[in-house]
Amino acid sequence: MSDKGKIVLAYSGGLDTTVILHWLAERGYEVIACLLDIGQKVENLDEIGERAKRNGASTYFAVDAREEFLQDYFLPILHANCVYEGRYLLGTSIARPLIAKHQVRIAHETGATSVCHGATGKGNDQVRFELGYQALDADLKIFAPWKHTEFINEFSAGRQSMLDYVATHGLEAKASKSKPWSSDDNLLHISYEAGVLEDPWVTAPDEIFERMTHPTQAPDEVERFIIHWEAGVPVKVSACTSKPGIVEGVEVDVYDSGETLAEGLLPVFEYCDQAGARNGVGSLGMVETRYVGMKSRGEYHAPGHTLLLDSHRDLEGLTLTGSVIAEKERRMSDFSALVYNGYWFDPVAECHRAFTAATQKFVTGETRVALYKGNVFVEGRRSKFSLYDAEVATMDGQTESYRQEDAAGFIRLHGLPLRVKQKVQGQPQGGEDI
Repeated sequence: MSDKGKIVLAYSGGLDTTVILHWLAERGYEVIACLLDIGQKVENLDEIGERAKRNGASTYFAVDAREEFLQDYFLPILHANCVYEGRYLLGTSIARPLIAKHQVRIAHETGATSVCHGATGKGNDQVRFELGYQALDADLKIFAPWKHTEFINEFSAGRQSMLDYVATHGLEAKASKSKPWSSDDNLLHISYEAGVLEDPWVTAPDEIFERMTHPTQAPDEVERFIIHWEAGVPVKVSACTSKPGIVEGVEVDVYDSGETLAEGLLPVFEYCDQAGARNGVGSLGMVETRYVGMKSRGEYHAPGHTLLLDSHRDLEGLTLTGSVIAEKERRMSDFSALVYNGYWFDPVAECHRAFTAATQKFVTGETRVALYKGNVFVEGRRSKFSLYDAEVATMDGQTESYRQEDAAGFIRLHGLPLRVKQKVQGQPQGGEDI
């Protein structure tokens, strides 16, 4: 037994966590490496785990959490149409509570008394990890090296001091040639920040387009396919078939579902991600507000998430009432901020998820998407639960379903407070010169 007991480290096999692992072991911890496959582009997890053991870990746990990530974490934020500060799709934010959950689970299984992450003391991830640990087991000790004075002093020179440490101790680390930025990836996206990107005026270099085609280099042809949804879940992708037809005297292409291209949540997500990537969909650069208060510039590439979010919102427009859509929009920014700031396990976030889940019952149907040079066009949508009634919506003719005469009383009632105000208090702003 090591002097300081067992500690479960969120381990990636990269430079930072390799140094942290060995540094902890040198100081008397028995380090257990927790490796999660959540879709990041890495080598075999068992190979990383064996390397962790050679670098000082007593053992490792390798977990394929891709399905869990999509089912229990991605779907709730998709169903809520979450975007942070109106733009960011939360790809990194939503992964952290899942990692924290498995660290706590492994701690319980192994009798570990501490958990550890490699996030810095400046970013959001430290908050997300540590709030997750506290919510799941208040008795676990938390070790955050980048808030530990001895660790900071030893590695204050940054990457070079870590490379020197690896060389000195003969460690094995996946430390590729340094690039002037850092990145983090999973199924939902890849993010880039720091280095050359710290100047908000600098254009993101083309070299960061590792997992997607730059929109200007995307194919010159439109790519179409149909996404099939059941209660808000994308369950299948099928090809489009088309034939010429005539609708209301206009010649149009009539589309229908063809062969199945992918089926099941994970295969569907991966298909959409690859299709979006090759068509330049999902690139975003922005300056955001970190929870710790500072502004941060990030570049995010999320092809599949972007495509599915646009499609999901479109199908909701067909199948949800206006009042439910309005309530979802009102709640979305609050829920997004909770996810971004690390409060996934907070009771109010649980309440948001319960509300959102209740809205998805009738979000079933198909969306036909067209991808072209960074753009997503939802060209068609249909559902057996569609609230669109052509007889009501048509501009042609008069039916008992909607009598235009009824609109007079409707508008007059809504105008009552405006009429009273004008008579009592005079002209509204902008009408004084009438």
